[in-house]
Amino acid sequence: MKKLMFVVVAVFVFAGMLLLAPVSEAKKAPYVIGVALDLTGRTAGLGIPEERVYKMKAEDFNKAGGVNGRELELVFLDNESKPAKAVLNTKKLIEVDKAVALLGYSTSGSTLASAGAATDGEIVLFSNASSEKIWRPTKKWVFNVVPRQKDACTPLLVDNLLKRGSKKIAYIYIDTPYGQTGKETFEGVMKKKGMKPAIIEKYSPGTTDVIPQITHIKTSGADGLILCGYMGDTAMVLKSARDLGIKFPIVSEYAVVGPEFIKLTGKYGGGLVSTSLKALVAGDLADNDVQKKIAVELYDRYTQKYGTFSLYGGHAWDALTLTKIALEKVDPSLDPSNDEDLKKIRTQLRNNIEELKNVVGQNGVFNYSPDNHNGLSYGCYVPVVIENGKWRLVEKTK
Repeated sequence: MKKLMFVVVAVFVFAGMLLLAPVSEAKKAPYVIGVALDLTGRTAGLGIPEERVYKMKAEDFNKAGGVNGRELELVFLDNESKPAKAVLNTKKLIEVDKAVALLGYSTSGSTLASAGAATDGEIVLFSNASSEKIWRPTKKWVFNVVPRQKDACTPLLVDNLLKRGSKKIAYIYIDTPYGQTGKETFEGVMKKKGMKPAIIEKYSPGTTDVIPQITHIKTSGADGLILCGYMGDTAMVLKSARDLGIKFPIVSEYAVVGPEFIKLTGKYGGGLVSTSLKALVAGDLADNDVQKKIAVELYDRYTQKYGTFSLYGGHAWDALTLTKIALEKVDPSLDPSNDEDLKKIRTQLRNNIEELKNVVGQNGVFNYSPDNHNGLSYGCYVPVVIENGKWRLVEKTK
């Protein structure tokens, strides 16, 4: 009986202690970040490595305590390499998932198609695509993490061809916003140098035969060629050019720089020059380069887990890092699960991004402003070449 009484008393004492104990703070609602990527379809080679690095960095940030005591919860949707699907995903992430920001958008087409929905929803869209039409003219809610094609990429390719003796340069591009920007940029660079293109050709997405275009280039008198497309179609164009007997130098705009392109082109790819962001050739960078530390970190972590490196992961690294830094400056008392607070978070986040300065990223050093939603200066691209089955800095090769 005494034993039973002891047990009963102990239970009541324990219950009383629970009642008197301070109530632990409820877990805060996370910051939901929507990520719309091309995970299947023609440009999945861009979206898949981006998804991997978004997950990598989100895990890093959450292990370190999240942001303002809240976890970052990434919601991934597949654009299927279709701009129309990207628009649907954008609306879902805004209206259903209640995202504080939108990241991803692997291509210029998906970005430009979705910009209107992001603007209507008054939410930041951070694009991983390269067309300057994304941020020129400035769009209030749209930001970009890829350096300017016009000022930093195409001129390097033209200069490379000129140094190799080319005097009549041809250009062939995929007829998408990315390719159209490349073509317009090329025309501007040539005009600035007082030169005229030998010929400009284009092809539609999904094209599997460019023999007519290559034949026109071959008979135009061109002695140098710039390719502008994505990995698969550019590999096809390069093979066609070589198979049809073009011997003069061929270079490519930057969307091909990854190990996948080397596999796709095989013997055709050797010696091809392109331009790249620095992470692809992290080990070749000078020790005093401010980007080298994080470039080597990303390269090593990615290759250790996935075997071969993809440059596109750097876009994800930068977009999520910049978003995280800007979120840290948002009023921490605002609750993202409350619609009124969510609207304020989205607005404060946008304003904070415009004020970010001297943020060292994979793609360069970011300095945003109300008039510059790209944030990157000249010199972000470096010339690279395929040598012995690897991408190398041109200056480091024999």
